[in-house]
Amino acid sequence: MEDTDLKQNVVYKLNLEFGKDIKSIEKSHDLYKKLQEEKNSIEKSLSLASSEVPSKVSAAVKGVEDTSLEINRLIDKFDALSSAVGNQLTNSEGIAIQLQEYIDKIDLLERTLAYLQCIKTIEDISKSLESSLAEKDDLKCVELYVSLCSQNKVLQHSKCQHLVSFVSDTVHFWHNLLKQKFSTEFEAVLKAIKWPFLNVVATPPPDALHRFQLFTEFLLKLQLPEDLLPQPVVTSTLLTDFAPLCLPISLLIRPLRKRFLFHFYGTRQTNRPDKPEWFFTQILTWIRDHEKFVSQWVQPVLNMNNMHPISAKLEMMRGLVQLAVEKLHSELPHLKYDDTLFSHTVDETLGFHHELRESFGYPSSQPSVIGVLTQAQIFVKWIHMEKKYAREKMDAILSSDTAWLPLGTPELDELRVTECGESFLTLLLTITERYSSLPQPGHRLQFLELQLELLDEFRVRLLQLLHENLDPLSPRFIAILNTISYLASVLQEWGGLTHFLQLQYYKVQFDNASTNQGTGSSELEGLQGTVFDDILGLMLRMKDELITSLCEAVMMDIMARSREYRKDKWFAMPSPKELVNPTVTPSVCLMFQVLAERLHQLQERLSVPLFSEAWQTLARQLNQFIYEEVILQNNFNEGGAMQLQYDMTRNMFPLFGQFTQKPDIHFPQIKESCILLNLSKGSALLLRDTLRSCLTDDELEGLQEEEVLSEIGVHRLDAKKSIDVLNLRTDLTHI
Repeated sequence: MEDTDLKQNVVYKLNLEFGKDIKSIEKSHDLYKKLQEEKNSIEKSLSLASSEVPSKVSAAVKGVEDTSLEINRLIDKFDALSSAVGNQLTNSEGIAIQLQEYIDKIDLLERTLAYLQCIKTIEDISKSLESSLAEKDDLKCVELYVSLCSQNKVLQHSKCQHLVSFVSDTVHFWHNLLKQKFSTEFEAVLKAIKWPFLNVVATPPPDALHRFQLFTEFLLKLQLPEDLLPQPVVTSTLLTDFAPLCLPISLLIRPLRKRFLFHFYGTRQTNRPDKPEWFFTQILTWIRDHEKFVSQWVQPVLNMNNMHPISAKLEMMRGLVQLAVEKLHSELPHLKYDDTLFSHTVDETLGFHHELRESFGYPSSQPSVIGVLTQAQIFVKWIHMEKKYAREKMDAILSSDTAWLPLGTPELDELRVTECGESFLTLLLTITERYSSLPQPGHRLQFLELQLELLDEFRVRLLQLLHENLDPLSPRFIAILNTISYLASVLQEWGGLTHFLQLQYYKVQFDNASTNQGTGSSELEGLQGTVFDDILGLMLRMKDELITSLCEAVMMDIMARSREYRKDKWFAMPSPKELVNPTVTPSVCLMFQVLAERLHQLQERLSVPLFSEAWQTLARQLNQFIYEEVILQNNFNEGGAMQLQYDMTRNMFPLFGQFTQKPDIHFPQIKESCILLNLSKGSALLLRDTLRSCLTDDELEGLQEEEVLSEIGVHRLDAKKSIDVLNLRTDLTHI
């Protein structure tokens, strides 16, 4: 019973150790070694044990020996089982290899059968094509050709290159044969409808139009699949941008190409380098004469054949534009040595491009004649010529006898735009129009730099004119000031236009790239300023300096006429109350007269924004001058105070009243001084004492003095200045 329990225990532990995985039986060697070590340890300990338990030791030893025997038996069984499993796996791998070989052979046979079937199908299609050609069944020929192309599409990724070559060669053979046949018949139809239309668009007969559309459809279906299209032989990288035209459109273009080559190449009188407008006009005429026809008769065929993305009108225009590109590419390299011819050709090219886009809707995404102008050598020459002619034009503008005359009357032109300013802005605008259609931002930025250079040169030229000792009140000086102000206002508007905002965006990108800085979206979202900020800052500073000079000149005139008024006897003047009709002080009449004349003169000559800035500047300066040189430098009796107030409020303030409803707010020191000088004696004494108390008492200083002064309408003069003005009163001098 004990032996049975022991065995069961051993088996249980072995099952726990190894589980059901046969491969884990390899662990038995390790287990055996471990148990052997435990056995040796037990035997060693037993030799030292008491002799009083020999029976237990014997039993333990026997149990270990039995366990060792059981382990050895299991190891032998594992080795046998492992050998059997290994043999079985080897046999299974062999069977799998044989099975894969059979599968590969079957697959090869199936593919071979499929290839043979394709070859048979292609041969059948070819035979049917031969029969259809003999029977002149054009529709059947097209259908069989389409079927042949479908077979080619199926075999595109075939591993059998011989079969692929066979099919592609067959497609090419029938394509060339059918293309020649249908092209010949299509050209016969074109003659019947009198294509191309020259000068007068005829009305083709209905049967001819029906055949035209029929063969157009045949030619569309006859086009080679994309994978079989031959690589085009391109004589210039410019022409790689032109995708191949669909077959019927290329045949429509063919007679026009022949006429173009006949007239604009070789020794024909129509081939003149100085008359590029001739071939440009011819292309535009062909587009105008034929766009309606292709839209009416070709586009429906494209739509019926699920070719909606293709525009017949655009395809025709692309084919004709390509003629212009080829012609320009052959002409411009020779014309760049003649500035006049080169410049004229560039002008006509830009005009042609503009006409294409504006009148015929030619998309900017399509290749155009602009690509010829932006070739490296041509573009360098172009921008050099732009700079040369722009500077010559600027010289002519500035040297014109009528350069500084206004273009309109003061009543109609509030900005007083001069001929010089308007002509220069027109020059800049023309340059913008010329380069705005360039596709590459880098090219547009180079033209922008040219515009900024011209703006700065123009500003410097105006400064040079001002340094010729111009009188600030002279018409030339004021005209220059108006021009600078007008330019600045226009540049502020231009800076917000989409065109220049895009250039600012690209400029920031290029600047950051050149300094190895990132151009993350977060930086560009917070894009600040415009491309004109630098030059605009210089112009605005120049404008401010000129306004300052102008106002100083006016003030010098006023001050020169103010001596008698400043030295008048304000302390001994009779009271205006004694007079029947109060009148202005005689000594101020000349000063007011000059002021009125200068204000009228500036209003007539300065632009409205500039005059508004100028009269406000004059008001501030005049306010400070009278306050410091008339009021603070004199003493006033009651008559003098009342006369000063009459002169200011009834005579000088109204001179500015025509420009603002509240002229007195522009003369705060004068107005408040008059209030203080004309207070009743008692009120003036009380006010002076109160203000002195406020100044000497820390607790009352600040807030209370403002409250006291504001009660009588004094807000700009503080307590100390108010006391100074009150002390100018003769009735308070000895009190």
